[in-house]
Amino acid sequence: MFLTPDNHKIIIIGGLLLMGLTLITGVAVYSVMHQQIASSLGRGLAVALQGKGHLLESQIEKGLSDTHALAMRPFMIQSIQQLNVQPYSNRALSDLERNVHSLTQTGFSAAIVYDKKGNKLSAAGQFSENQSQSLWLNKKSDTFLIWDEEFILHTSKAVYDQDGQRIGSITTESTLPQLTRSFNEIRTIGETGTFMLCAPPNDISQKMACLISQVDGVKFKYLKRVVEGGVLPMDQALNGKSGVIAVKDYRQIQVIEAYAPLDATGMGMILKLDEAELLRPVAEELKIIILYLAGLIIAEILLLNWFIRKLINSEREAQNAKEKAEQYSVDLGLKESELRERLKEITCLHEIRRSIGMELSVENVCNQIFNHLIPAMQYPESASVVIEIDGKILTSKSFNHEPVRDPTHKLKSNIEVNGNVCGQLSVLYPVNKPFLILEEQRLIDAITSDLARWLERKQVDELLHIRLKEITCLYEIRRNMGLELSVDEVCQNIFGYLIPALQFPEIAIVTIELNGKQFTSPKYYQYSANQTFSEINRKSKVCFDCYKQGDIIGSVIRSNISINDKICGSLTVSYPEDQPFLILEEKRLIGAITVDFSRWLERKQVDEALRERLKEITCLYGIRRGMGLELSIDNVCQNIFENLIPAVQFPEIASAVIEINDWRFTSGKYVEGRLVSPFKSKKNITHEIRGPWRTDRDSACTCYVEINVNGKTCGQLRVFYPEDKPYLVPEEQKLVNAIASDLESWLERKRLEQTLVFVAEEQAHTIGQELHDNLGQQIAAIGYQVRALEKKIAASGNQDMATVAASIAAQVQTAVIQIKQLAQGLLPFELEANGLIAALEKLATRIATTYSITCDFLCDNEIKINDKNIALNIYRIAQEAANNAIRHGGAQHLSLSLKIKGKNLFLSICDDGCGFVVETKHGETQGMGIKIMQYRAKQLGAKLKFLSPAEGGAQVCLEMRMV
Repeated sequence: MFLTPDNHKIIIIGGLLLMGLTLITGVAVYSVMHQQIASSLGRGLAVALQGKGHLLESQIEKGLSDTHALAMRPFMIQSIQQLNVQPYSNRALSDLERNVHSLTQTGFSAAIVYDKKGNKLSAAGQFSENQSQSLWLNKKSDTFLIWDEEFILHTSKAVYDQDGQRIGSITTESTLPQLTRSFNEIRTIGETGTFMLCAPPNDISQKMACLISQVDGVKFKYLKRVVEGGVLPMDQALNGKSGVIAVKDYRQIQVIEAYAPLDATGMGMILKLDEAELLRPVAEELKIIILYLAGLIIAEILLLNWFIRKLINSEREAQNAKEKAEQYSVDLGLKESELRERLKEITCLHEIRRSIGMELSVENVCNQIFNHLIPAMQYPESASVVIEIDGKILTSKSFNHEPVRDPTHKLKSNIEVNGNVCGQLSVLYPVNKPFLILEEQRLIDAITSDLARWLERKQVDELLHIRLKEITCLYEIRRNMGLELSVDEVCQNIFGYLIPALQFPEIAIVTIELNGKQFTSPKYYQYSANQTFSEINRKSKVCFDCYKQGDIIGSVIRSNISINDKICGSLTVSYPEDQPFLILEEKRLIGAITVDFSRWLERKQVDEALRERLKEITCLYGIRRGMGLELSIDNVCQNIFENLIPAVQFPEIASAVIEINDWRFTSGKYVEGRLVSPFKSKKNITHEIRGPWRTDRDSACTCYVEINVNGKTCGQLRVFYPEDKPYLVPEEQKLVNAIASDLESWLERKRLEQTLVFVAEEQAHTIGQELHDNLGQQIAAIGYQVRALEKKIAASGNQDMATVAASIAAQVQTAVIQIKQLAQGLLPFELEANGLIAALEKLATRIATTYSITCDFLCDNEIKINDKNIALNIYRIAQEAANNAIRHGGAQHLSLSLKIKGKNLFLSICDDGCGFVVETKHGETQGMGIKIMQYRAKQLGAKLKFLSPAEGGAQVCLEMRMV
């Protein structure tokens, strides 16, 4: 194909424009990228310089911190102090030299120690001799960085003692290998790379001491800080600034320099590289890019030529395609008419499938088929449709009931449900209409297939609905079988949910027989549950013959109710004999309900038995907990009655009697779930003449057990019902035996505790009497003899010996007084002679006299306590509380108070001491004395409290009920 001259012009002009745009774009991109690359490489130099700066500062700080830690070593300070005091102390000098020489093994290359006068004490290692090549750290006094083929940190540090006084100094040198290696690695940056480290000038010449690392090695030079051409980057670094700059160096070569300060040391550093070397990779790649760009321009010109040729060809092809399209349009018109017919059929199928839901009846589904099938036929105005299902015929409105004998004007298709033909669908035309076509037969077959599947699903849905009723019945019955319900309530729940779940609930009768008692269901309409189930009758069933396939089991179903494998009743469901029969599924439902009811009855029995055992366990727990409180015998018996009577099977008619130690305790009445009065009576039976313990009552209504303490019978515990009432069960006898055993243990423990207290008091009485009558008299006699000896020595004229004798006599007299006070504390004569009040008054007087403090005793009214054991325990509690306040609290004022309010006795001991600490975790105080006080309070059946008043001090309160 040949091109016209116009086509050649288009190709040439387009190629020139494309080439110009490509060149301009390339130059612009190169300019921008050149600046970006230079900036990125400069930032890389700055990052590298910053890394070297961090390494330099960290190495110097580490060396300084090591020297500072060395100057603060306790052994170093101690050795220098000793040498300052004793300059020729060999031991101190040896210790110092050992410590200094050990420094060469811990990172120091050399170290020297001076005293406070600057005299050398000890040295180790070899100091650098090339200190002329050093950089002073202006922010660190006496510290500089030496270059001697490697970096060496030279630093001096004063040594101070604990009072901050200067006692000497230490000078160290340590090599910095990591810094040396980093300083020498300038070759990795580039051939023209230079790393410069300078210290600020410290003289008038304004010359900086600098270390310059290049490819050919490291040099030390003094450079000017300011030149005539302008400010050097190093001057910016020494002024605390950092950045990247592109300048010409002393060679008049363009370089890129990164400068940064070292704030910690006051130095500055520079890292620079020739711009030519820095951008050398870019320049080398630029040649290749130019070649690529030239090739790209040539390729674009060729591609443009190819596209223009292709555009010309496409225009000609489009003209040819237009002609073919007009021919295709004619053919598509014919196909469209055929597709419209098929679309009607597809739309018919779609609408029928969309409109036949499971909630519709068979008649509604057939009407939907009529509404959508007839418009889809070839001649809908003349077509009629007939559907026959289970002998029932449904027709469209256009059906004229005239038989069509010509089979060419009738189409039909059978309806099969679960493999059985249960009807057919027919479509008819009048005789004068054209024959039906094959596509209409296929449409009718598809509709018949959809209708058959719908009927199968409808049948399954109805069967599932029946099963759902049975499952719901079981679920509701099980959900409402609570152990808190009675048997009658559970039976009514079974009636309420079982009858609506049956096939014909309105004529069903349910009967439950249990242990001779019969429960019968009422009328069906009385249950609210029947509103949740829809009635299924013959008219609404799909393919009713399918429901007759189940096994017929008669008109009565009976299922036995068994508890622990023993038959105790039955559940019966029945219909009238002339009504439909029960089916196998209903028998299974009734069997499942019977099993659930049997299990509930078993659990009910177990629950009732557990409740009885729980009452007994609660009774034992309450009695044992009460006995653990160390109550009196009256309180223990009261506690037993309060817990025992409610725990028996019939507490309203039960009675309990405890006879112990010549006392008889009788329980009160149990009314409305509680004992009105725990004690009905308490009677002394000391003077009663009794034979053997009573066992003459009927053992079936009496629980009797003897109470033995220390092998001897001291009482009995009896629980009984009236003789004409229900008998006691064996568990109640076991409960009474357990309570009697606990009461025996409590009585034995009380007896042992009283014996221990009696023995302790007897021992205290014996010791007190021995101190008063024997030891006290002997020491008093010694005192008289010492006095006589004192007089004889004084008469002989030996005054020194007379003074010693007088001192011995005074000490003996003091011992006699203390023995007398100790004897009175152990042996309270006033308590036995004059009673508790006189003994407490004497105690207050003795405390005030002995300890020279204020001690008051207050008693509002006359109090008589005839029980010597009670009086002794109260006296001992007061005595122990007073001793604790004086010895441990440092009290200077004590107040003892004894009074009676109503039937309660109150004893109070208050002090102004430091108080005591109470453990909040357990609510108890520590100390043997306080524990003894608590023990004595339990013996009295009293309450003992330890209080801390807001005004300070401590208060001990005893509250006891007077009997």
